[in-house]
Amino acid sequence: MQVFMTGANGFVGLNVVSALVEAGHTVTAMVRPNATTTWLEPFGVRIVRGGLDDPAGLAEAMRGAQAVIHTAGNTSCNKRDLPALEEVNVRGTRHVVEAALANGVDSLVYTSTTSTIGANHGAAAPSREDTPLDGYRARSPYAMTKRRAEDIVLSAHARGLRSVILNPAEVIGAYDHTMQWGRMVLAANYDQVPFVPPGGGSFCSAADVGRAHVSAITAGRSGERYILAGHDATYATFLATLSEVLEKPVNLPTASYRRLYLKSVLQERLAPLPLGKPPVEAYRMKVFSHAYYFDSSKAARELGYASAPLDRMLRDCAQWYRQNGFMGA
Repeated sequence: MQVFMTGANGFVGLNVVSALVEAGHTVTAMVRPNATTTWLEPFGVRIVRGGLDDPAGLAEAMRGAQAVIHTAGNTSCNKRDLPALEEVNVRGTRHVVEAALANGVDSLVYTSTTSTIGANHGAAAPSREDTPLDGYRARSPYAMTKRRAEDIVLSAHARGLRSVILNPAEVIGAYDHTMQWGRMVLAANYDQVPFVPPGGGSFCSAADVGRAHVSAITAGRSGERYILAGHDATYATFLATLSEVLEKPVNLPTASYRRLYLKSVLQERLAPLPLGKPPVEAYRMKVFSHAYYFDSSKAARELGYASAPLDRMLRDCAQWYRQNGFMGA
């Protein structure tokens, strides 16, 4: 199958490309004009350069595709970045949808996030696709723009385009050059863990998230959302597992998490005053102070999705970092 991708050089995108190539699909990957393609080129896919802000160029690059996987997005949670988030996540998604409709594409798979789904704050009642988003998470500019993008994709379903939405939780694995949870892997390896969050989350293997995208092209039901979670763990358990994977003790800071969070809020609000840059956005630190667990049983039933265990996904991440010079052998 001819598959057109956006964001193919990103963390999740590279895992999707790997899964597509493994499954025998032919891939055209559109990346930004100045994007690094160091880890994309070895897959031997066709690479075209362009932007989501160029509808005509997007439509031309997509010509001949039977399926589209749209993973490109801005992941900032800073309110100052709202214009950029709207440009990429909302208008960019609209341009992808219109190009897909104009080209008669058979199937569109959109990579969203569990940030658009509500939370029940407990492992006993993990959130499902229909759990309403409310509270402070609903006010995140990232969540707001991704949810608007989901609405655009769902409207494409109403217009006859087979459209599927995937909502990955906390993704861990190879190709994390953008330093998502891999940032904590590196911090632990170099004895620089900045804090121990009191909450917990649902972790999923990047490789299995990639395979779920491939499955969704044909197995996903149009107009549906699918959570991709896998393994629930507190962040303390996450760090303990990481210590086992790295085969070294992980020294944990004892500073008050609440105090660090309040400091990060001030650092963001008073920027660019010389207060330093917080290790993680203040919004994300607030999220990490609670437990957000998600149920991926729908994806398991309909897409055949299953995630590798936490230690395996952490090993995949650490091994890739070692192979690519981020960590010593």
